[in-house]
Amino acid sequence: MKTHSFIGHARGNQSGAALLIVLLLLLIVTLLGVASMRGAIMQERMASNTTARSMAFQVAEAGLRQAEIAARDGVITFPASGCSAGRCAMVEPPSEPAWAADRFWATAGGYQTGAPVSVSDSVTISPRFVIEDFGRVTTAASGASGSIDLSKPAPSAGATQAVYRITSYATTPTGGEVILQSLYRR
Repeated sequence: MKTHSFIGHARGNQSGAALLIVLLLLLIVTLLGVASMRGAIMQERMASNTTARSMAFQVAEAGLRQAEIAARDGVITFPASGCSAGRCAMVEPPSEPAWAADRFWATAGGYQTGAPVSVSDSVTISPRFVIEDFGRVTTAASGASGSIDLSKPAPSAGATQAVYRITSYATTPTGGEVILQSLYRR
């Protein structure tokens, strides 16, 4: 029997298929790695946006409460038209309220800035809000109140109350924005 040794033989009849398969596998593994990196980056961005929106929501809600306290305890006077220092005149439909205009919340003068709210160890955000005159309403004959402000007694039957629409706006340094509204009767 004769044994064949491959050492020293010519490689002319080898086609290099193993190299081609390894390069294809390397390309597939690289594409999978890039896709998983993009997915991880997208999830990190979504988590950051959710956190920013949550911070803005908390600050806007604090602004609503601050404005409700101002409406409950203070004497409120409204301008004849538009908004001034956080007080807005009643707008007849179909007209848009002043706070709905572009750049209203970015330009000082029309809104009132609330007390700063700490949303993390290093971030403090101040809400902005407006109180709009929303007219007057007479309570029902039963005297029942639809108000959730339990610090005030229910109005008597036939009492006239002022109604305010409170709009609160908050934005975070990372771009989260929230606008909240409530109706408040006094």
